[in-house]
Amino acid sequence: MSAGIRATGITVGDVPISLNGLDRISPSVDPANTLSADTLTLALGDLIPDARNEVVILDGSAQDIALVTHDAIAVHGVAEAHVTVTGLDVSGFAYCTFEGGVTVFYPATHRLIVTADS
Repeated sequence: MSAGIRATGITVGDVPISLNGLDRISPSVDPANTLSADTLTLALGDLIPDARNEVVILDGSAQDIALVTHDAIAVHGVAEAHVTVTGLDVSGFAYCTFEGGVTVFYPATHRLIVTADS
């Protein structure tokens, strides 16, 4: 892993910037020094979204989640009242919508690290 991506409208410096549990890795930072061995790494392209282009990550371990994608982040935050197409209530979950249109919901207690390399 050597390069990261930049979220739309957010300046990335020499270290990852935490935005309420959302990090992205600057190209000048070696992700190997940022990701722990316990980090769950997922490729956005491997996740299968529902009919609304939503994916929900459920993990009770509270470990960091690394999401590998070349898509920039369009919007992120914490969901207020929201239920997925499949009936899963993700109210209070953190979310990240990518320019490709996929929205990933994940527990707000987790740290999501977005990187371009696995």
